Amino acid sequence: MALVERSAKIVLRSVPYFAWRYGDRGRSFGRSDAGYLVTPSTAAAAVARQQVAWLARVLAARGMPRVLLESQLESLGRLARRQGRAGAERLLGLAAELRGARLGAIAATVWSECERLCRDGVRGDRRPRWAGVFIAASVTDRVNAVSEHDDTLVAWFQAADPGDATWQRACAPAYAFSRASTERGTA
Repeated sequence: MALVERSAKIVLRSVPYFAWRYGDRGRSFGRSDAGYLVTPSTAAAAVARQQVAWLARVLAARGMPRVLLESQLESLGRLARRQGRAGAERLLGLAAELRGARLGAIAATVWSECERLCRDGVRGDRRPRWAGVFIAASVTDRVNAVSEHDDTLVAWFQAADPGDATWQRACAPAYAFSRASTERGTA
């Protein structure tokens, strides 16, 4: 399906994390996830929410925060809307629900501060864009009971290059800051 292929390419281009973490397999994950996400567009609202919630839990357990699912739904919805396809508004609505839950758990200022902490801690083109956002998203997924753990992603970032301590220096403050924001109620 052309819609799925195009959406997967957009998300892969805008979110380099997929390629950085999964290499060539990231492309196939993007296509299969996008293909699965097209199905809720024509399902009843409750069924669509259940399908997205199920996929969110599966992905979060593998270190893929729900913000990535939000991005994919947004991309699919926008493309479907441009093509006049049925279900476009459902996809956009599901993305908006995920965004609302994410921003309800951790304030927007925390998201931007986590990204700044990672950006400042790691220089060079090896740092995937959105690293701080992904760390905060993992904490959000724990707060929203999507995942039991919020340290899977930060542990992966820190282990990605064992000989490079810069990841530990960059990720630890972002993780601590996002955790602290939920504990002191700045959500």
